[in-house]
Amino acid sequence: MNKKGTSWYNVGSVSRVEIMVSAALLNAARGLSNLLERDITTGTVQARVVHLGEISSGVGHPEDETVGIYLKMHGDLGGQALLILSLEDALNLADILMEQEPGDSSTLEEMAQSALAETGHLMVAYFLNAMAVLTGEALRPSPPAIIVDMLGSILTVIAASVGERRDDLMIIETILQDTQGLFKLRFWVLPDLASQFQ
Repeated sequence: MNKKGTSWYNVGSVSRVEIMVSAALLNAARGLSNLLERDITTGTVQARVVHLGEISSGVGHPEDETVGIYLKMHGDLGGQALLILSLEDALNLADILMEQEPGDSSTLEEMAQSALAETGHLMVAYFLNAMAVLTGEALRPSPPAIIVDMLGSILTVIAASVGERRDDLMIIETILQDTQGLFKLRFWVLPDLASQFQ
């Protein structure tokens, strides 16, 4: 198979990609920490290839109320990024962003959604900037989209975006948490052409 022009190949093996993405995700966590002026912990970064039908495995119940912040990654390293929060955690994060007491909001109003979208855009920009430094590739995020729905429905959107080309995808993920336990955020990086790493 001709790999020319597939820049994820140029990065190297799956393990090398994982190392680089780990460093870039730490940069995204620093960006969030600076924005919130709070300590943020980052979990172990893991890479896995999953069948599209099993995309929700280990994430949560398909009917869980969930907020997704979705962006495409444009440039030499194409792909997608998805930030996943429970509705309760998204409300807490939105309250913090709007300088309100966490727990004040009971519904995700337009202003709160906008704050979350901009935060997602900032985090992905921090991630891509670090990847650009590490790889020398030109990268930029798309405008963010907020999806408020059941977890299964959100992940179906992701599966549908790649389903016409292949039946599996690579997920590189970590979990970011506020040290006070106010929110937990799952950060997914979904490289394009991921199945070709196998």
